[in-house]
Amino acid sequence: MDGLPGAPPRRSEWIDVSRPLTPATPVWPGDRAFQLDRVITGEITTSSFATSCHVGTHVDAPGHVDATAGGVESIPLERLIGPAEVVAVTAEVVAPEHLPAGWSPAAPRLLLRTDSHPLDAPIGPGLAALDARLVHWLADRNVVLVGIDTPSVDPFSSDDLPAHRALRDRGMTWIEGLWLGGIAPGRYQLVALPMAIVGAEAAPVRAALYREEP
Repeated sequence: MDGLPGAPPRRSEWIDVSRPLTPATPVWPGDRAFQLDRVITGEITTSSFATSCHVGTHVDAPGHVDATAGGVESIPLERLIGPAEVVAVTAEVVAPEHLPAGWSPAAPRLLLRTDSHPLDAPIGPGLAALDARLVHWLADRNVVLVGIDTPSVDPFSSDDLPAHRALRDRGMTWIEGLWLGGIAPGRYQLVALPMAIVGAEAAPVRAALYREEP
């Protein structure tokens, strides 16, 4: 939509930041890879698929680290829609001191671009993750959602999942496996809605960013 009469036009763009789901999409070791089965009868196609709930770009529910907590259907949709900020970081375990100097949240949703997990790379050691201290630091500054471009907010070798538990304890929502390659740092509108799989501790999302430029 153009701006005021006489003002220069504005260019808007939706950008898909989801990892495509194919049989080659990396999954956590031991998880079920994505499989699509198609049945074609004449001109009619029907399909079924099977996979891990944590495949590709996905949102975790509190139930992922607490069997008594809610599934993805319990996540408020307003958490997954609205202003977001993309910030580039390079640390393997991202703590508050690894954020840009003087940075403070400009939106209630933070997406961390680490560039540490290429699209087709296997899931293993060396992928960026979150320090639980960062979770608390962000929660204290009214951030309600954190996204990262790696398969987990915790390091690959972690057994006790401190970042997951800190996010749960602070009542935050988190998205894993975003594809932020080529996305410039800055302010966007985020839409990242999961499949409504009742009782599931995670679900794939189709995540998109909208940026309006003068």
